[in-house]
Amino acid sequence: MSYEKAMKHSNNPRKSKFYQPVLGMPFKEGERVESTLSIGLRTAESFHVKADINNKWEQVSENFLTEDEAIDKSFELDKIYNRTRIYSDKDIHISGW
Repeated sequence: MSYEKAMKHSNNPRKSKFYQPVLGMPFKEGERVESTLSIGLRTAESFHVKADINNKWEQVSENFLTEDEAIDKSFELDKIYNRTRIYSDKDIHISGW
């Protein structure tokens, strides 16, 4: 998708970035369900970084009050661990590979 097309797509008022369709579920046409990302961001009181250690995601940082602080810490920890992800205090995956 070109940059121009992506910008038109993201600025379309009919497409909410906080909602996404759930694939494989029998919803009515046009019905949308709130994504886990928006639920995680809305309900989170803190964020932390988890790393893939022996094929198991384990917490490797302290809790942060903002997602931005957790993102900064994940960049630091990417040098130590191969893959990191950010989770909310409710253990909902927020971002990362």
